[in-house]
Amino acid sequence: MRFTWADWCLSLFKLIASIFFALFYVQSVSAHEFVATIIKINDGDTLTALVNNENTKIRLLDVDCYETKKNKRAKFQQKYYGLSVDEVLEKGKQSRKILKQLLKDHRYIRVEWDKRDSFGRILGNVYLDDIKSAGVIDVNQYMLNQGGCNKYIPSSVLKKSKEKK
Repeated sequence: MRFTWADWCLSLFKLIASIFFALFYVQSVSAHEFVATIIKINDGDTLTALVNNENTKIRLLDVDCYETKKNKRAKFQQKYYGLSVDEVLEKGKQSRKILKQLLKDHRYIRVEWDKRDSFGRILGNVYLDDIKSAGVIDVNQYMLNQGGCNKYIPSSVLKKSKEKK
């Protein structure tokens, strides 16, 4: 049996399709790294993604964006940063808008993580493959540099430092 040009092209197409499937559709890469489908941007430092067929909240590790809703953390940010609650909420909306803009042309993210927070969210470093630049975007670092976010410091640590002053 002779291999024709069409047969060769079909075999190559199947190989490329298999590699594409393995890279983009296999959800779990390892226990601490996975590829997920973006579902929703919750705020500047949290998003919801499809992980192993479950909607899972992912929080950007070591990133603290301002809150988008009045809650205990927003009140804390108000006092700590010397802002009004409205300023905190406005900064939070801006951060969410920046994250949405960054992710708007992307469907998949890669997440490296090793723990969950007290709310059950995965705490991780999120990466995007940027086809335009043939590189990788570190979403956490992007939000610290461009998104109006701060390096995360737990409230308990901040409260102790305030008490010492």
